[in-house]
Amino acid sequence: MSTIRFLRTFLVVAQEGSYAGAAERVALTQAAVGLQMRALEAELKTGLFERSGRGVLLTVAGRALIAHAEKIIASYDQMREGLEQDGEIAGTVTVGSTVSAMGLLSNTVVAMKPRFPRLNVRLVVQESSGLAQSVIRGALDAAVLIEGTPLERQGLLWTPLYVEPLVLVASALVAKPDSDIKQLLRENPFLRFDRRTPSGIRIEQTLRKLGLMPQDFLELSSVSSIVDLVRQNVGVTVVPHWRNADWVNDPTLQVLPLPGRPATRQVGMLEHGRREHITTQIRLQMLALLARKA
Repeated sequence: MSTIRFLRTFLVVAQEGSYAGAAERVALTQAAVGLQMRALEAELKTGLFERSGRGVLLTVAGRALIAHAEKIIASYDQMREGLEQDGEIAGTVTVGSTVSAMGLLSNTVVAMKPRFPRLNVRLVVQESSGLAQSVIRGALDAAVLIEGTPLERQGLLWTPLYVEPLVLVASALVAKPDSDIKQLLRENPFLRFDRRTPSGIRIEQTLRKLGLMPQDFLELSSVSSIVDLVRQNVGVTVVPHWRNADWVNDPTLQVLPLPGRPATRQVGMLEHGRREHITTQIRLQMLALLARKA
C-alpha cells in the first residue's frame, strides 16, 4: 500500500525537518522522499510542507496530519498482526538503533531470516534520545540505544546488552602505549563529543572526576568523524570504545585506557511491548550473538 508507506515517510520528514535527514533514516534518496511527499500532497489535495532554507516546515494541515498518520499506521500494523497466525514470528516490525550498534542489530536480523522467513524487520538509524521517544510514542517497536534518562515506563522493557568503556584515542604520531594521558590532553587540541548527549555528559563527568582538563578545539556529534580527525592528527579525544570498532589494531591510532576505575556507558534494548513476541526473539538472538563474540 503506497499511502501507508508514504505516511511512514511523512512522519520521519516531520521529525527530521528535512528531506535529506529523512532520506538517511528510510534508506531512500532525497529525490525519492520528495516524490513520495508530493504524491501524498496530491492524494490529500493539500499542501503539507513549506520550504525553509535547507529544511521544510509543516503547514497547518501537515501538523494536523501527524496524529492521523500515527493512528492509521498503528491500525494498519494491528490489522496485519491480526491476520498472522497466533504467536507466529511473522509480519513487519520497526527497530531503531544508534550508529554504533547498527552492525550488531543488522547481523541479528540476517541471522534470524532463515528461521523466520515471513518476518520483515525495518531498521532505522537515529540518536539515542530520539530513539527512546520513538519507542515511547509507539513509532518504533524496539530500539538499541544508550542508557541515559530513566526509561522506566508502563509497558516498556529495558534490557542491558553490553557496556563500552571510555578511552582516550590519539594519533600514533603523538602517543605511545605508555604515554601520559594528562600530558596528551594538555599538549594537544581536544575533540569533544557532543555534551548534549548522554555519552557526552558521561565523558564530561568522567574528565572532571579524574581532574583532566583538555583544551577544547572542536565539539562534534559523530564519534566516527571525531576518530577520523584523530587519524589525521588534528587532536585527541575521549570517546566510548565502540564494540564493533577495531581501533586497537589501527596502526594510525593509539587507544589508551583512562586512569582509575574504568568509566563505561551502557547499551541496551528498549521494547515497546506491542509486538513483544517478536521483539523478544530479536533480543534473544542479539544476546546469543554477543555471547558467541565474548
